[in-house]
Amino acid sequence: MDSKKFSIITLIVAVIMCVASIAISLTNGGKDGINGKSAYEQAVDNGYTGTVTEWLKSLNGSDGESVELEDLYNAYLSENNLTTTEYTYSEFITEYFSNLVADSEETTSLTELATQSALRSTVDILYSFYLNDPIIYVSSGTLNSTGEQVYIIDENNNERYASIGVSAGSGVIYKMDNDTAYIITNYHVVYANNYTNDSDYRVYYNSSTNEYFTATYDESMIKTTTTGSWWGGISNARYIQASSIEEAPIYTHFLDTYEIYLNGYQSAEYAISATFVGGSADNDIAVLKVEKDASPNNEIMFNGNYKAADIGDSSSLAVGEGILAVGNPLLADTSSVSDEQNVDEYVNDIKNTYVDALCLTSTDGVVSNLSEYCNFESIIDSSEIVKLRLIRVSSAINAGNSGGGLYDLNGRLVGIVNGKIESSSYDNVGYAIPINIASRLADKIIAECDDGNPETTQVKIINSESLGLTLSVSTRNAVYDSNELTWKITNSVVVEDVSPLSLAENAGIKVGDVIESVTINGIVYELNYDYELNDLLLKVIYNSSDNYSIKFNISRTENESLTNLDITLNLTNSNFVSIN
Repeated sequence: MDSKKFSIITLIVAVIMCVASIAISLTNGGKDGINGKSAYEQAVDNGYTGTVTEWLKSLNGSDGESVELEDLYNAYLSENNLTTTEYTYSEFITEYFSNLVADSEETTSLTELATQSALRSTVDILYSFYLNDPIIYVSSGTLNSTGEQVYIIDENNNERYASIGVSAGSGVIYKMDNDTAYIITNYHVVYANNYTNDSDYRVYYNSSTNEYFTATYDESMIKTTTTGSWWGGISNARYIQASSIEEAPIYTHFLDTYEIYLNGYQSAEYAISATFVGGSADNDIAVLKVEKDASPNNEIMFNGNYKAADIGDSSSLAVGEGILAVGNPLLADTSSVSDEQNVDEYVNDIKNTYVDALCLTSTDGVVSNLSEYCNFESIIDSSEIVKLRLIRVSSAINAGNSGGGLYDLNGRLVGIVNGKIESSSYDNVGYAIPINIASRLADKIIAECDDGNPETTQVKIINSESLGLTLSVSTRNAVYDSNELTWKITNSVVVEDVSPLSLAENAGIKVGDVIESVTINGIVYELNYDYELNDLLLKVIYNSSDNYSIKFNISRTENESLTNLDITLNLTNSNFVSIN
């Protein structure tokens, strides 16, 4: 099959693989226990007079090794006349040390519990595609009798295929009831990028005939069974006027069905069918839908063993906090698959090889940076650059885990893993989309796109720009809390610019105003960073018949006098902008 062009898409995917060895911390920062006090405070009440450090040293045995938490647990039971049934070891850890880092053995225990929960919510995603269409050649020098550029379609050789792909990634069950489940994943996992990742090809659309076809810009890529020069070699060519041709619409880059695999059911006979709902390419978030009655296998997802993920709060994460990535580290080796067969058999053999490699794994690491802006090539147009705000994690990234979940050690979903830095100069620099962004976008996608219309695949949002606001952080304040053992950040978010005639200007917001908080859907949110406004505005669901308002609580200094006022912005449909 030398005349066939195969393009197998390999997607960027991620797994967290940093295992930390950490010492026990036993201070008064733990959650209040049965008696309302930490272990150290109880030691003081019992007559201990030393410092926390001295108390910690006193826990060491004669051999100098630290006393294990389990020993403290047993001592606690004895002191309080409790049995292991009345007060379990897990309850002891949760009550006293839930916000502290334990040693590697204790961390392993927490990791195992969190992983078992996450496996109930994580899925493998796999699909294949190909276009059984002829390749055409696009030439700026090819003109018709009126001098207009035309596209030449070679209809003699239907053995050639420019668009073939097998793709695998991960996803997380985001919402689920008795009959329907929604899967959140990366946009790049489910987007068939022009149906090929080869830059020599594009999928085009003839609006006059409602026809799709694949085009190449490289004459050397055209292979024909006829003889003679290229101009005379295509004897049965068809010409299409260039004015009729346009880039294929975005919604055509998604398949009718995607295959989902659940933990414990990773084999072809248990494939679950899912459909594309919508997404945002510039935010790399997409949603799939699984309906119980869509296929016999779909019932497996609703048998009680699987559940929607417990959603955490990515804004509450701390640098150094332990996290888990659960997903599918794709390790398929397709080198043994032969292309000496027809295209559907070839693609099916490749897909089966991928199915055999499906698995769900859990690896741990820590949060390296809470918020970091990264530039990526646009999924839709590689010539454009998009900026994503991401969580950096100490993670080794493996192919196949894009769209998988980032979980805290309580098993709560705090992010959607989506990429890494690929460089010989960097190690363990992985990224995840904060769940506060991903979940709000997923809610909008479900509300705005799940209408059965294949063309309604992207959302409309309100952002600071559409309101006419440019924000910045004017005053930074960071304080270490010795009781909570964490840093507290309290920044001032100031209005840097207000666009003329914008909604913000008409409402009375001025340059220099400090935004203390915003009220959205009746809930008040304080602002500590300039980016938080756009994160919060994702909560507003677009509906052309609804009226929305956002209240800003503002501190303003005029004539050396500080005033506090509330300013309400009443939104109109024109304030919503469509995003890729």
